[in-house]
Amino acid sequence: MHWNKILALSAAILLTSNAQAQNVTLTMAAAQPGGATDVSAKNLAEVAAAGKVATIQVQVGQVLTKTMVQVAQGKTDLSAAPFILNFLMARGLGPYSGLGREKGKVAAANLRLLYGYHLASFYLFSYQSTGIDSYAKLKGKTVHNGPPRGGALILARQVIQATTGMRDGKGYTGKQIAWGQANSIFLDRSVDAAVRPGTNPASFVPIIMAAGKINIVSVPKAKYASKGWMKLVNSPGRVKSLMSVSDMQRSYGAKARIISEDNTFRTVADAGGTVVHKNMDKKLAKALTAAFIKSVPDLLRKTPFTKGQLFGHISNEKMGMCRAGVKLHAGAVEAWEEAGFKVDDCAKPSS
Repeated sequence: MHWNKILALSAAILLTSNAQAQNVTLTMAAAQPGGATDVSAKNLAEVAAAGKVATIQVQVGQVLTKTMVQVAQGKTDLSAAPFILNFLMARGLGPYSGLGREKGKVAAANLRLLYGYHLASFYLFSYQSTGIDSYAKLKGKTVHNGPPRGGALILARQVIQATTGMRDGKGYTGKQIAWGQANSIFLDRSVDAAVRPGTNPASFVPIIMAAGKINIVSVPKAKYASKGWMKLVNSPGRVKSLMSVSDMQRSYGAKARIISEDNTFRTVADAGGTVVHKNMDKKLAKALTAAFIKSVPDLLRKTPFTKGQLFGHISNEKMGMCRAGVKLHAGAVEAWEEAGFKVDDCAKPSS
């Protein structure tokens, strides 16, 4: 074959490959608008399009318990995924009791992680006028601790119990309400305090500060080192959350008082990440992950809270993937390692 024809054929193959890459269209699910999963999903869609990796159609406001099953079944390409849900799915527990143990195990085994981050940390909030400046002072009070059901309610109750020994209904009165009404019941003083998840800084804090000065309370240092708290932060899907009090104070300003014995704010975070089906093409999974890794410096500048969610970290120590049985996609492993990161062996897939 003449060299000109060979070169023309090579160029045609390259153009076809590039066109195919640009024509990949993926669907992706995220939770509430403005939260960590939303920002993460939209960032990936942006950088994947800019790098001509894929076009990602992001659907926000989704129920992640459902979308994770859809990814496992091949009906959705990517989803935000709290690691605790992966753990529960694999055992057919909680929201996956309808799947049963066997189907749940198969579904969870189909999920693979591209990258992780902290979805939210849990905080005690109160108006300074209530006098509640410690977890101990929740005794006898009415506390908003989440929606009527779900992981946030469970973890908020666990935080209070691990810190004070009190249970909902035995020591304090928990009030559950949908997230859409959470700010209003705090603003009108229907509750004395709230233990709820948020980013760092939390986007809803300026709203509640508009009605008065607030306290944001850390778990006491001694309690945080207790057996109960160590069990909590080392449970599936949970990780330590340690933040700088001075940084938090700068973020919130004079209308917030950050309460801790030292410059460390201690609490627990829900860890999660972006998952795909294990059969996603390895090159595509690698390209998506590489695009995310490259985007991290810009992502950390997009909103005030992205730095606090630990985007760009992949260690099991910070993300806790292995306790929940979460495995990275083989393509993602290559992308992280080629970017100079160490991937823990327990997070690597066996197949």
